[in-house]
Amino acid sequence: MGLIRADLIMAKQGIEQYRNCNIKQIKNLVAYHLQQAAEKLIKIQIYQSGKDYDNRELYVHNLTRLINYADQLDFDFSVPQPIRDNALMITDWEASGRYDMHFSVRITSLENYYEKIEAWYQQIWKRGIR
Repeated sequence: MGLIRADLIMAKQGIEQYRNCNIKQIKNLVAYHLQQAAEKLIKIQIYQSGKDYDNRELYVHNLTRLINYADQLDFDFSVPQPIRDNALMITDWEASGRYDMHFSVRITSLENYYEKIEAWYQQIWKRGIR
């Protein structure tokens, strides 16, 4: 959960910095950190599920694949519906946010997903997942 908290802190600080200096690349890195937080929130639930899982299934950044895999494991798995609905878009933020010079995402979208992922983190924390 510490790595997830770090990604969320970086995203929050990036949003604030972008609002101050309007450097597009900061938004791109915010998108990357939000994708990473979402990916790790899925994976930590799988790790803590008590279910037998295949490590190879977790060596991906694709949120849709990870969500589908967790669903197949059939445990008390939590993913907010907006994350499920937009998993492919958020997945793209992993590489595009770091490498695609033409990548662009609205700051309001990043703020919206930050709030959703932060609330999801808090929910998982309250369930005792560490």
